[in-house]
Amino acid sequence: MSKVVYFSRMFQAVPHLAQVASQLPGTFVTTRSSTLKATRRLYPDLDTARYARWLGPFSQGARLLKQADVIVTGSPYRSFLKDYDAKTCTVFHGTYMLLSKHALLANSHFDLLCVTGPRMQQMIQRFAPEISLNTVSTGFLPFCEFPDASAAQRQQTLLGLKLNPDLKTVVFTPSRRGEGSWDLAAAQLVRTTPAGYNLILRPHPSQSLTPRRADRASFRQVIQLAAARPNTLVDLTSHPLSSLLSVADLLISDANSPSEESLFYDVPQLFIETDLFNADVLRAMAQKEAMHEEDTAQLLTLFECGRRQFVNGPMDYSDLIERSIQEAPHYAKQRAAYFSWVFGERDKSAHLRVAQAITTHLLS
Repeated sequence: MSKVVYFSRMFQAVPHLAQVASQLPGTFVTTRSSTLKATRRLYPDLDTARYARWLGPFSQGARLLKQADVIVTGSPYRSFLKDYDAKTCTVFHGTYMLLSKHALLANSHFDLLCVTGPRMQQMIQRFAPEISLNTVSTGFLPFCEFPDASAAQRQQTLLGLKLNPDLKTVVFTPSRRGEGSWDLAAAQLVRTTPAGYNLILRPHPSQSLTPRRADRASFRQVIQLAAARPNTLVDLTSHPLSSLLSVADLLISDANSPSEESLFYDVPQLFIETDLFNADVLRAMAQKEAMHEEDTAQLLTLFECGRRQFVNGPMDYSDLIERSIQEAPHYAKQRAAYFSWVFGERDKSAHLRVAQAITTHLLS
């Protein structure tokens, strides 16, 4: 029997690797004890092993990697993987808004790349004459764990979050520190979101898990404000993002990956633009990454999926929230078009296609 090893240092890739492993059994290996602990807690049926550096080749994880026929991962890990003879495959667990020639070169050592959708395939084809890659279109793995939305599921989820299932729900998903709108908008959203709404605030994982004093102080302030507002949740990654998106009646974001992923449920959008991040900044980032001009232009149509608001200080969001929900039908066609460009099919079968692609291309 062929030996398949799933490898990641970061936990972010684990849910998606676990989905593939459910169809193509193998062992998950990581170098981090925190990732191993979380994986064993959330995926008890997944076979796991630790790569302990201090044990070198005698580590169980090192032995498994050395004996593997295929190693499947979610990040480049070029220098790490070069020590092993196994064929390699990467799956993308992010939406890769800024996929570019540089990003493709960083993944060019893989024997197989599983492509998330038409946007990624389009960008790969742009550079096909210069970069030879073996790719298969498999779909977006995170959708495999997205709940099936229904009235019963919505009620159960909101009650589980200790929110009111009879109210519409606003979800705020800012980007990481340094470009996200958390510091400008979080407290004001708690203060000014109308009382007839549930409010969920979900900071970026890199910020919510940081030991940085300023972040902790900001969270304490917002949590204290939230405690005084009924039906408010500040979620520091305790709940799957997909569950929060599945009950959202409006997503407030910085035009980031969560805003793209929420289109799986056709969630109405409100985009916050700031001096740190806005359409012009995104265009400049794309130019720096050497993205094709046509791809950049299509990327910026994300801002056409909902209302936009520039924020440079405290403001009242009450009318803006209500108008954004009322006007959502006006943007429905663009939301559907953007989703189709990024992800293609709206299904939850990417793990089946990834498992089949690995079997066909790397194990046959």
